[in-house]
Order: sequence, then C-alpha cells, then structure tokens
Amino acid sequence: MPSFNKKIALRIGLVSILLAITMGYLAWLQAFNAAGDLNKGLTIETADRLMKKDGPFSSEFYLFHEEAGIAANYLVRYGIFDVVEIYDVDWNKLAEYGDTPSETEHSMMGLHHIKQPGLNNTTSDTQKLSDGRRVINTITPLTSNGKDAKNQVIGYLETLSIIPQWREAQLREVALQTSIMVALAVLLCGLILYPVIISLNKEKDLKSDNLFRSNIQTMKSLGEAAAKRDAETGIHNYRVTLSAIRIAEALNLPSAEMVPVIIGGLLHDIGKIGIPDDILLKPSKLNFDEMEIMKTHVSHGEEMIQGRTLLHEAYPVVSAHHEKWDGSGYPRGLKGEAIPLPARIFAVADVFDALCSNRPYKKSFDYQTAMEIIEKDSGTHFDPAVIDAFVPISKTIYEKIMHDNESTIHERLDQAINRYLKTQLS
Repeated sequence: MPSFNKKIALRIGLVSILLAITMGYLAWLQAFNAAGDLNKGLTIETADRLMKKDGPFSSEFYLFHEEAGIAANYLVRYGIFDVVEIYDVDWNKLAEYGDTPSETEHSMMGLHHIKQPGLNNTTSDTQKLSDGRRVINTITPLTSNGKDAKNQVIGYLETLSIIPQWREAQLREVALQTSIMVALAVLLCGLILYPVIISLNKEKDLKSDNLFRSNIQTMKSLGEAAAKRDAETGIHNYRVTLSAIRIAEALNLPSAEMVPVIIGGLLHDIGKIGIPDDILLKPSKLNFDEMEIMKTHVSHGEEMIQGRTLLHEAYPVVSAHHEKWDGSGYPRGLKGEAIPLPARIFAVADVFDALCSNRPYKKSFDYQTAMEIIEKDSGTHFDPAVIDAFVPISKTIYEKIMHDNESTIHERLDQAINRYLKTQLS
C-alpha cells in the first residue's frame, strides 16, 4: 500500500474510532437519560390535564385538600408515578400519596431549596437511593386557565419516579445497543469514505504528476535553449546538473536543499539568451569590453527568473555561480560562505565540465589535466570543502557522466529529479 494510502487509512481509522467512541457515548448517555426526560414530560402533561376544564381544579384558583388527595391517589395507583405531592401557591402541602423514601433520601433529591413562591418553570433532578436505585424528582407549576386569571400559577405538582432494577438493566441494554449502532455507523462511514478519498487522491496525483512533468520539461527546454547558444546540443546542461547532484550527495545535502542545485543547474546560463552571438560564439579569448558584456548574462538570468515561483528556486545558482571563494568573482564579489552553497557546488561541476568539453575557444582537457587545474584553484576559486567531497568521486563523474551518451544522461537526470524534486514540488 502506498505511503499516502497508509496515512489516509490510519487517519480515517483514528478519526472514525474517536468519533465512534464519542458519538457512542453520547448516544448511550441520551438513551440512559431517557427515563428522566420521560418523567419530566409526564409530569408536565399531568399538570396540564389536572387544570383542564374537566379537571379537578378547573373551577377555582385555590386547591382543596380532598380534590388534591383524589388526584394524587389516582396518579400513583395507576402506576404513573411512585410518589405524588400537590402544593398550593404558597407551598402548603395539600396532598401526598405513595411510598416516600426515607426523609434523608427524599431530601437528597435537591429540589426542596427551590420551593419558593413564584416558581414558573418545570425543574427536575436525578439522584440515587442508598440501595442504588435512581429516583427522578420533578416539580412543575399548576397554571390556572380560568377566564379571569389566565396562566396564573395556583399550585405545584411534585412527582417522584423510582426506577426499578429490572428497568435500570433494560435502560442500560438499550443505551448500549444504541451506542454500538451509532459507533458501527460511524465506522462504516469511515470505511465508505476511504475508497472515495483514495480515488480522488489518485486523480489529484495524476494531475500533480502531469503538472510536475510539465514544469520540469519547461525548465529543461529553457536551459537547453540557453545551452544551445554556444554548444551543438543542450547536453552540457544535463551533464553539469547531474555532476552537481553527485557532489551534493557526497556532501550529504538534505533533499530539500537539492532543489536549488537541480533547478539552478538546469537554468544556470539562462541569461545567455541575452548575449549577442558575436561575443557568445567568439572562437578566441574575449577582450575586456566583451567580457563585461558576457558577465551581464548573470543579471539577465536573474531578471528572467526573479519572482517566477518555481524558476526562482534557481536563483542561488543563477546569481552566484561565477562568484569565487576568495571574492574575486562576479557579479557581486561574494567571498567564502557568503556564496550560497548550491552555487559553490555548481561552480566545481561547471568548471570541471567546461575543462573536459570542447568549446569554441578551446579543446577538451584530459581527466588528469582538468583535476590539476581544479585542485590548484581550491581555496581561491573553489570552496575547499566542496573540493574535498568532489575529488573522491571525480573519476566516476568523468567516466560515467562526461562520456555517457545523451539518452543515458537524460535517464539518470530524470531519476535524480524524481527522487529529489517530486516530493518537494508536487
């Protein structure tokens, strides 16, 4: 399974499990508390029925002990509540019916402190008796619907429902079943989402891969166009980029820092597009004025890539590949580590390739002569640390890169680009 698929599977699995646990617990809690909601609803409905036109208290604003007693008896006898208490508006008890728990346990219900005149809302509380049973205590106002006193509170109805052990076990079972169903539903959604996300990601990856290849091809084409100005083909660009990659690998450069090395290698001489042919292709050494014009290819290159997102990654190499370790280079005369490392690496690869290649103004040198020049310039032209990394691999670069055919160079460069750039730029 590809790395991305594993990550998605893991994340969807973790999120699904967390959601399943959370939603399952909430569903369990809701189902378990259903008895409290039921008792509260029954208490409110009972109060409404007591106060209807044909109810026992519909004719007057005050309650009679006899009528209250009959109502309380009825509500308990028919199993609606375990205990019923009816009060007048001043909280004088008019009736009580049912097997009330002990006084200590009853006061534990926590609602006695609210028994003050003016209570207008239904309130409920759930506690446990000493034997572990739950007791649901609810108080709701009795509101007159008489013509002269509409919606006036004339008393209070208090109910207690004791949940028996068998009912408690039943509620737990229902709550557990509900939570399991919700958890399974969440997990099932995760399983359904996984292939959908993978499919969408494949489509994204395909578009991303096409865009990546298009960007790389554009950079290659730009670099090759510049290289062909003073060479028969653009293979120099690919050779020197591949050589720079090998040196960077010898220096153990992190993958993220390979980006300017590779893109800079492909585009290092892009500014040569702005140099006249009579100077760029001159078979003899350039005079001072011509050399000054040649040097402007750096500024031309900077202007061409400046601020252009992906192309701008080449800036360290484009701007500084002609700087020298001792500060005698151009265009800024940077010295030592002030020169970006990708440019220091590329300078060695570029000069080595130039020494070992035919140019309009010279023939190629053999490996030994090229290395003598390179090592002699360590500490003046080149960073000594880069030379130390280059020397052990120089023979391999000379044999495997300088003398490989064009298709092999392309293949090896593409492999390096995929290895270092794809994850960074896709």
